Amino acid sequence: MEKIKISEFTIERIKNREFEKVIPELYELEKVIQNNPWHNNEPVFNHTLLVVIELNNLLGMVSNKIKEYLDYKIKNYSRKELLILAAIFHDIAKKETLKETLFLGHEKIGAEKLRNIVPRFDLAEKEKEFIVKLVANHGFIHDILNYPADKPEEKWQKFKEKNPDIYILVALLTKADTLASHLKNSKPKEFSFRINFIDKIIDSY
Repeated sequence: MEKIKISEFTIERIKNREFEKVIPELYELEKVIQNNPWHNNEPVFNHTLLVVIELNNLLGMVSNKIKEYLDYKIKNYSRKELLILAAIFHDIAKKETLKETLFLGHEKIGAEKLRNIVPRFDLAEKEKEFIVKLVANHGFIHDILNYPADKPEEKWQKFKEKNPDIYILVALLTKADTLASHLKNSKPKEFSFRINFIDKIIDSY
């Protein structure tokens, strides 16, 4: 089977269902409905597309220093390209982890599920591991900011020290994920708290 090039794996082509046969796991998310303060009866598939749109908008506004970091190639692809691919698959395990309104552990389970998907792309081994690591850790900021948060700065600093290669990417993905949610309407104070925390991380890079 011919490998998928990341440059061909666009939102438009995903919407047109061009990858339904080769990546059915992604389209299965159309039937997984989220209903909580973050999502108002929203299919995970729809939310995923919104996250990618928000992320692309966000990446156009970051500092030159972050842009330089994003442009660095792991091997064949840049961190920016790999981040966008990770965003497409960040909630890939929500089908397996849905219990009532929660998706506990979907990050780690998603990372393992993704190991069976990334070989379908023309990625080097380092690039595959990079994406898997991003998906496994994409919920960290969400977790430490459970409102009201308990010493989130301290917890973030430890994460940052442990994951110098991905921490700014996790922050960018988390901001896009939050902007693509319904939290601004359902819990505006919590929304502002979370966005302000993430903006401090991005601005201090």
